[in-house]
Amino acid sequence: MGSHQTARWGRPWTRHWRAGYRHIDTAYAYGNQAEIGQTLKKWFDSGRLNRVEIFIVTKLPFNGNRSESVEKYLKKSLEALQLEYVDLYLIHHPIGHLDVNGSLFPRDKDGKVLLDMNTDHISLWKATEAQVDSGRAHSIGLSNFSSRQVKRICEAARIPPANLQVELLACFQQRELAAFYRALGITVCVYGPLGSPGRVDFERKRGRDTGE
Repeated sequence: MGSHQTARWGRPWTRHWRAGYRHIDTAYAYGNQAEIGQTLKKWFDSGRLNRVEIFIVTKLPFNGNRSESVEKYLKKSLEALQLEYVDLYLIHHPIGHLDVNGSLFPRDKDGKVLLDMNTDHISLWKATEAQVDSGRAHSIGLSNFSSRQVKRICEAARIPPANLQVELLACFQQRELAAFYRALGITVCVYGPLGSPGRVDFERKRGRDTGE
């Protein structure tokens, strides 16, 4: 289920699960975890759906891209989702933001996003591996990372990335990139395969620069 679409649609979860949806893609940054958690609980409590029948993905936010923040933000996600674990936990983006009062997009006095120029992918990955050890995540992966960045992580990983979520479109297929990940045994999850016509408005509402 498309992550950006689910964030816009509101509360369609009941009809989607009745139709057979079992892979739910969410993220701290999308702001859709609480409503998903509420509906999941209703379905679990009713006995119409078991936890093992559904695959839940969530992601570390940009302002959590440091080793000491991984556990904190995963616990926040689990609390909102009302779950004990997620099936897949992804580092949402290779570029991190400073963590200022929990803001996803902290800005300086000129309105520029405060980037964390000290993001360490290796230590960040090690902290993510610890979430598998704890049982809070059954598998871990990456999102929006380049082949060079993924290769560095794989060379240092104790638990290799299980999945990479990346934008692939009919007119932007990134075949070489997909082949590179397959060679490493990393599955690829595509977002926006038919394009994302609502993406600009989605990003603008969250205060991001859309380049327009």
